[in-house]
Amino acid sequence: MNNSTHIINNAPTLDDELGKEIQLFSKNKVGNEKQAGGLVKLLQDKGFIHTDLISPSKNASTASVEVFAWVKAQTVAGFPKGVEALIAMSGKAAGDKMVDGRNYSYWYRQPNSVVGAMSTQLKNKEVIDAEIASGKSKPDARTRSPEAIVKEALGKAIAKMQKAESFDLVTMELDDAVKVITKVMNAIR
Repeated sequence: MNNSTHIINNAPTLDDELGKEIQLFSKNKVGNEKQAGGLVKLLQDKGFIHTDLISPSKNASTASVEVFAWVKAQTVAGFPKGVEALIAMSGKAAGDKMVDGRNYSYWYRQPNSVVGAMSTQLKNKEVIDAEIASGKSKPDARTRSPEAIVKEALGKAIAKMQKAESFDLVTMELDDAVKVITKVMNAIR
């Protein structure tokens, strides 16, 4: 009896149009990563910490209203022409207006999303720097340790579990599961 499985290969269309888009994507991806690294370094050089990029209305924020508003304004200034005017409108007034092929709903959320992404990049760099300073990571480390990544993921998992309207666990109560995951998190160095 033969237990091997035969995999049938997919046959997508390969052409110049797709090739050019893949090339553009890879160029932009590498360029964006390089630019993000430069931005994070400059933010640090200017005295920013990741909590300066969290809305002052949140408890975790260290940003003044002025600093956060300035960063958001700079973020919007980098968007395509017309976005600033669009997001200054109410959703009702914006109606079905589009800028760069995207509607009000998309653009309205983008400033906070982009600033949040900057905060995440800066936080990751702060973790890497702390791990290097403590001797946990080598001086040329460019990524967080597996421990830091897993600890963050477990924290996010707990938050998602607790925010869920219902979370179905077969053999355990939610509170017990959270305690177990928290214990694992606390055991990670």
